Amino acid sequence: MNFTYEPGRLFHETDGIVDAEILFPAILGGKVWSIDHTYVDPSLRGQGIAGQLLAEVVNRAKEADVQLKPVCTYARQAFFRHEEYQKLAYKD
Repeated sequence: MNFTYEPGRLFHETDGIVDAEILFPAILGGKVWSIDHTYVDPSLRGQGIAGQLLAEVVNRAKEADVQLKPVCTYARQAFFRHEEYQKLAYKD
C-alpha cells in the first residue's frame, strides 16, 4: 500500500476518505517524534496496514536521525514486540 506523507503524518485515502493513518508530530525541538495515533478503517484491518505505517515511520526516523516516543496503544505494543524499534525509542 502506498502512503501519502505530510510532516508528522502518513496516510492512505480511498476516494478522498482517509482509511489508514499514523500521526507522529515532532516534539522536543524536533529531535523526537511522538507516535500519538494509529488508525486503520475496520474494512482494512487484519492486513498488516498499521504495521506498514509504523515501519515507514521507523524508516523515516532512522533517515532523519530522530528518536521515537510510542504514545498510542498500537505503537507501544509494537515497540515492546520489535527489538529493532526499541533502539529508536526515546527515554524520558
